[in-house]
Amino acid sequence: MYVENGKISSRQTFRLYVFDLMGIATLLLPPYLAKLCGVDGVWAICIGSFLGFVYLFYLNFIMKKMDSDLMTFLKREKGCFARVLTETLVGAHCIFTAGFLVNVFTKLMQHSLVQEISYELISLVLVVMAAYAVSGGIECRARVYEVLFWLVLIPYVAMVLASIRNFEIRYVEEIFITGPEKLGKGIYLVFLLVTPLFFSLFLLRDKGKEYGSMVKSVARALGLTAVILLGSYVLLVGNFGARSLATMDFPIVTLMSTIQFEGNFLKRMDALMVAVWIFTLFALLNLHLHYGVTMCKEMKKSKLISVVLPALAVYVVAYGFQYISGVLNLFLDYYAYVAVPLMVVGPALLLVGRNTKTARKEEIVNEQG
Repeated sequence: MYVENGKISSRQTFRLYVFDLMGIATLLLPPYLAKLCGVDGVWAICIGSFLGFVYLFYLNFIMKKMDSDLMTFLKREKGCFARVLTETLVGAHCIFTAGFLVNVFTKLMQHSLVQEISYELISLVLVVMAAYAVSGGIECRARVYEVLFWLVLIPYVAMVLASIRNFEIRYVEEIFITGPEKLGKGIYLVFLLVTPLFFSLFLLRDKGKEYGSMVKSVARALGLTAVILLGSYVLLVGNFGARSLATMDFPIVTLMSTIQFEGNFLKRMDALMVAVWIFTLFALLNLHLHYGVTMCKEMKKSKLISVVLPALAVYVVAYGFQYISGVLNLFLDYYAYVAVPLMVVGPALLLVGRNTKTARKEEIVNEQG
């Protein structure tokens, strides 16, 4: 998925994708899903996750047709205009999405940990840290998240087990009451949050078993994320009820604050547990900033400029989301109605119109063979 000077293992790919997919889905999805579907949000999660698997194997099919990763394919098969257009669209999308994630991340920090610190300072620190992490290379981050994997998952499982005792079965009894229109919107919302699978097109293309194991790792990460999201949603509905859940900003964090432990150290377990979403959101932020920087490098910028310019743009975008009225809603509409359709249709469109010079060279090679 992320390769600069070397390779990352399929295990690292699996763990990185769990972080990429888990954070924003468990943090933001439940209240919107509860508002649309109520308890039937569980069916939206199941169907949306299934569509995520369909999307992943569609991308795998596209990759096989390209016979390379996306960047290699663009350089080999496409003319200058098509290549620059694709790189510009992907880079801009990554920067705006990273700015959105900085906005969410900063609000989470203010909501749960550092209410007295300004939005500007928190978001600036986040962007600087993300830029530093990206400049260190993806292999380094892969090793870090490989170590953090169980340190994040074990506290999450502990929280799940502790919250079961407050579960109210009466909150989940009303099922199959949502109309097809709202259920369809819920399914699309779940699918929207698994579209980072698009970046599997940047997997290093190694013919044979290694490449296949990478794709299987991504599929396993999607499966685990679907289970985590489904379990989280059922627990949230069972603890708060669908109507109350629909009114909350960060219900998963609120759920943590309701769990009581004995002992002075564990009284602030909810603050410690916020680290689960700090690490997962930071991973997704790094994913998008990484590819924003990669697209900038493809435009022949120096290493320093290719990191500083996207990072500065991300900070400006995050600032705009916070202080310019209507910009955030405009971005959400763009993501739902423009970005997601392009991420679905775009890979197939790239296969249309191969570079005639490259195609002719391959024909000559085949004839000589």
